[in-house]
Amino acid sequence: MSSTLFDNREKIISFFQGKGILLDPKALELMIEKSMGSSIVSLYNQEISERGYIEVKDVLRLISKPQKREASLEEIDFSEIKANSSVDDFRRVFVSRYEKLKKIVVTSGKLREVSSISAVKRMPKGYVKIVGMISDITETKNGHKKFRIEDTEDFMDVIIMNKNSLSKELLLNDEVIGVIGSKPEASSDRGKSEPVIFANEIIRPDIPDRMIDYTGREPEYVGSISDIHAGSKTFLRDSYSRMIQWIKKSQDESANLKHLILSGDVIDGIGVYPGQENDLEIINPYEQYEYLAEFVNEIPEDIKVYIMPGNHDTVRLAEPQPAFNGKIRDMFSSNVRFLPNPYNLVLNKKNITVYHGMALNDLIELIPGGSMDSVGSAIELMLKRRYMGSSYGGRTPIVPSQVDYHVMEQVPDIFITGHIHGHYTGNYRGVRYVNSSTWQSQTEYQKMMNYSPEPSILTLFDLNSMSVIKKNFST
Repeated sequence: MSSTLFDNREKIISFFQGKGILLDPKALELMIEKSMGSSIVSLYNQEISERGYIEVKDVLRLISKPQKREASLEEIDFSEIKANSSVDDFRRVFVSRYEKLKKIVVTSGKLREVSSISAVKRMPKGYVKIVGMISDITETKNGHKKFRIEDTEDFMDVIIMNKNSLSKELLLNDEVIGVIGSKPEASSDRGKSEPVIFANEIIRPDIPDRMIDYTGREPEYVGSISDIHAGSKTFLRDSYSRMIQWIKKSQDESANLKHLILSGDVIDGIGVYPGQENDLEIINPYEQYEYLAEFVNEIPEDIKVYIMPGNHDTVRLAEPQPAFNGKIRDMFSSNVRFLPNPYNLVLNKKNITVYHGMALNDLIELIPGGSMDSVGSAIELMLKRRYMGSSYGGRTPIVPSQVDYHVMEQVPDIFITGHIHGHYTGNYRGVRYVNSSTWQSQTEYQKMMNYSPEPSILTLFDLNSMSVIKKNFST
């Protein structure tokens, strides 16, 4: 999308007309006067969508609204998450996910006046709009796609006719969608059969088109790496040392490197898989962290370093994962902060959503013809669903809480994952993303799976432009 999307009246009017929103002429003049640029997108919210027009007071409210403060890590409370959880605990996390994603879905201009499923059931027939969570995806004997959609009170079956292009859509259990369609009048030969909806449109939470914001300021780079696996015999120590030395020289792009994110599996751990002790150079996990800290503590103090756990680290395996404990934190210098997994980090007013990425394996398997090389498609599936997870019952364990932390409530400017050990960058609707490179050479398991990682790559994102730079330290 062009950076000049909102540089004149016609383009602003066209944007809102496309969403069925009218503009007060004085509100339009104020947008131009204040050179609001990409912040104009923020005016399109649920309240405006339901009202159908924008007034001067809406623009003034946005201009005067204080910037969201970045939550400190201490404010994220995982204490309510229990190891021995009940059915009700799991229900609460699903309700949290549903309510968050429904709020996003109904901001679509197409989903004003959404009905509850119980209200649709009471209708004799007619045009319907509902939002719910998917389950029981099947195919009828005539080849039509069928699934159940559920809200907090009731459920109903939805059918997509096989001649409808929607029938080719990849639908996943537990994703939240809006459905626009029709409920047919019950015929006498159907007797007491359950009512259904015939879907005409599927509305996902999805990512709204993002503005490309070129500030003209000098670069401010966020560096992204993952899966260091310090302590393993296959840890690429020489490549990692070359990267650290490059950062310390403060030349070329490294002079503008201000943030470095390590998105999980920073050590190899112990007991992660049978016989792992044979693959370790350092057996004790805490000594592995000390070894990692020797490298990280060389990074100049003016660079902020952020470290997140993954499935090899010494926190619980089930997600969401808490940040590292004090014993590990004390090994690192004061410019290092520790993130839980997942986490939305705000840097220079940009949302940097970071997730280690265990669920990528599950999603890749659900993509028709998917392989480890399909990681870009899996990441875009997360963005489209606004959810950093797969369907319940996959290989990614979760611990239920009052809040589902895997929902992308804030639209990311940058989305960072790891775990797969490949390296893939992309852009989905203006959201730059990366599956960050590993710093471990090919393992025996990867050889068995015929998968070759792409190691030793530092990815740089400029917060002041859409620039993405790939720095390879393998040689």
